Amino acid sequence: MKGALLLYRKELLQAVRDRRTVFMTLVFPVVFYPLLFGLMGDLIGRQEARLAELVPRVLVVIEGESPELVRALRQQTGLAPSFYGDLQAALAELRQGGGELVLRVVRLPERGELGYELTLYYDAASQEGQAAVAKARAFLEGFFRELTLARLAGMGIEPEEIEPPFSVQVVDVGGDGVMGRLLLAQLLPYFLVLSILSGALGFGAEITAGEKERGTIATLLSSRLSREEIVAGKFLAILTVALVSTLVSGVGLLLGIRLFGASLAGSLSLAVAGWILAVLVPLAVVLSAAVLIVGSFARTQKEASVYLLPLYMLIILLGVSIMLGTGRPEGAALAVPVAGAMAAIRAALSGTLTPGELGWTFLSSVPLGAFLLWLSVHIYRSERVLFRI
Repeated sequence: MKGALLLYRKELLQAVRDRRTVFMTLVFPVVFYPLLFGLMGDLIGRQEARLAELVPRVLVVIEGESPELVRALRQQTGLAPSFYGDLQAALAELRQGGGELVLRVVRLPERGELGYELTLYYDAASQEGQAAVAKARAFLEGFFRELTLARLAGMGIEPEEIEPPFSVQVVDVGGDGVMGRLLLAQLLPYFLVLSILSGALGFGAEITAGEKERGTIATLLSSRLSREEIVAGKFLAILTVALVSTLVSGVGLLLGIRLFGASLAGSLSLAVAGWILAVLVPLAVVLSAAVLIVGSFARTQKEASVYLLPLYMLIILLGVSIMLGTGRPEGAALAVPVAGAMAAIRAALSGTLTPGELGWTFLSSVPLGAFLLWLSVHIYRSERVLFRI
């Protein structure tokens, strides 16, 4: 064990002396994430302001007589109506970008003076279309409310007489920092896991495949260190860099979300941080051991990066599924490597992670990490693999 610690200190000293490793581990995350979320916040703010000022072009098709609605559409300033006699022509114009919304109005005289059937056609993938629907619905609700009150007044009925004897209030019990917690739950698991691999990747390839390129692997293997000590020293060095990179990335991500404008007050307590750390450490063991194996098997650092690309893409795919998924894995599903850890972190941020669920993540990470370390020792005992060119 003494030899492993000696090699561990030597590898970390090499990492500290490497300016590229220091920059990518300690500086880049703190600079990148605030810039990223600051840019996102600026773009979203500009987009919201543009949509708020948008005067939607509404392509109106009225089937039947509705002079009051036509007059109201022409008089208001929040919409820009243009009238069509055929629905298909209006829809064709909508598809060609001639408007944001098609409003089809069908008069139903058999239902009385308020007999209307309204249909809104829009592109749900268009933000302008979504804003147009919201503004058109607000206009139509106001129009029919005024029309109803006018009809009641014409019948000699005061509107106050038919006011519903109840009221509905909407109260947000989420408190401050709701947006911050939402962003944390969606983004933090993905970026933390990705930062583990990115932190371990460059440094791990440098102290494994890089030694083959420099020709120093023979000197290390001929030393008094056992193969187990060599693996332990290199593994601990990779694990340390990976965890430091993850910690700094987490700080950078929190700063970025603050810059984005979401309050994080109370979003990340010490208890939640402890849960997240309990999930990340065994996962970091697995990913660091995987980097050690690939780096030891690869001929060059470039080849090691190519071999690790599928794992990198898998983490991106799992991260996107966790971020966009409405549900979350539970129970034995948390034993799936990487995906279970991401889901557990998300549950920890929402305050729903239980010790049993944490146990499932350990069940996948700990045995897998032990197996990968054993495989690393086996590789280092195979000089045919280490010296292949």
